Amino acid sequence: MDGAGDGDWGQGCGENCFTLDGDGFICHRVLDAPEVWRVELLMHDTFLPSVNAFVVRDGGETLVVDSGTPDDFNDTRLMRALLGLGVDPEGATVFFTHAHIDHTGLARELSEAGARLVVPEGVLADMRRFAVPAWREAMAARLRAEGFGAAESDELADVIWDHSRNFEAELIPFETVPAGGTLACGGLSLEVVPTPGHTPGQCALWEPRSRAAFLGDAVLFLCSTTIGFWGEGDDPIAEQVSTLRALAARGVEHAFMGHGLQGGELAKRCLANAAHHERRSARALAAIGAAPGRTGFELVPEMGWRAPFDRWSETPALTRWFLASESVAHLDHLVATGAARRERDGAGVSRYFAAER
Repeated sequence: MDGAGDGDWGQGCGENCFTLDGDGFICHRVLDAPEVWRVELLMHDTFLPSVNAFVVRDGGETLVVDSGTPDDFNDTRLMRALLGLGVDPEGATVFFTHAHIDHTGLARELSEAGARLVVPEGVLADMRRFAVPAWREAMAARLRAEGFGAAESDELADVIWDHSRNFEAELIPFETVPAGGTLACGGLSLEVVPTPGHTPGQCALWEPRSRAAFLGDAVLFLCSTTIGFWGEGDDPIAEQVSTLRALAARGVEHAFMGHGLQGGELAKRCLANAAHHERRSARALAAIGAAPGRTGFELVPEMGWRAPFDRWSETPALTRWFLASESVAHLDHLVATGAARRERDGAGVSRYFAAER
C-alpha cells in the first residue's frame, strides 16, 4: 500500500459515503437516528481485512467508538473521516470497548488532538493484567505446561503479548467509567454493558431508544470471535457463551461490530455462535475420552479447526497462537465445568482425562 495523496479522499462513493484514500477505505453512514458513521481502517497481520471505528453525532456532540490499529495511514484516514464530518477532535469523546491494539491503536494521536478518552473500569483492569511483561512470561509458561516446545511457547507469547495497550504505562491521559454507567452524546445516553469473553473486561455501548449496540469484538458476522485462555481457574468460554445469550435476549436491532458489518439478525448469530463454542468443547471432550492422557498441544488438532496441521510449523505464528489459545480455553472450560480433569506429569506437563461419572 502506498498511502494516499490529498486528491484521493473525500470523493463520493454512494449516498452518505466518502472515500478516505485511494486504497478503498471509506467512511459511510450506517444509521440515521442516531447518526452513526462507520470508519473503515486497515487491519494488520490477520485474515481480517479491516477494523471499524464508529462516529456518533447528536446535538452538536461527537462520540467515537474505538480507534483502529496504530498506523500512519490509519491516523490519516481517521482524521480525514472526522474532518469530512465536520468534527473537531478536540471536542470529541472516544470510548474503547477493549484494550486490544486494533481498537486502541490511535489513542495517543486522538488524545494529542485534544479528544477525551474514556475507558471502562474492566478494560483498565485488563490493561493492568495483560499489557505487562509478566503476562508474556505467564503465557509462555502456560504453553510449555500444555506440551508446546519451549521455543514455540516463546515465539507465540512474543507475537501476542503486546497486542494490548496500557494507557497508564504509556502516560496517555484517560477517564474511567464503571459497568452500568452511561456516556452522554448530545441527547443520547449510552449504557456501558459488560461483554466478557473475548477479553475479561470488554464492554459494549447500548443506546436503548434506537436499540443500537456498539459491540467491539463481542460477536462478529465475519467469523467467530477469538477466545483465548486467561489463566487456570478462569473460564472465558463460559463467559463468552453467557455474553452471547445475554446479547441475544437484549433485542439489539442495530449491531455495530469491530470488524465487518451486521449480516442478519443479531440474536440468531449470537445463539449460533454460542452453539459453535459448545460443539467445539464437546469435540475436545470426545478427543480426551478417545485417548486419555494427551497434552493440550496434542489435543489442538482434534478440536475441528480448519487449519493445515500437517504443516503446523509453516503456519503464521499469530494463527498458531489463535488456535492454541482458544484450544486451551476450551480445555479450561471442561476442567471448570467438571467434565474433564487436568493432571501434571513428572515433567510438569498437563495431561487431560475425562471425569469419572
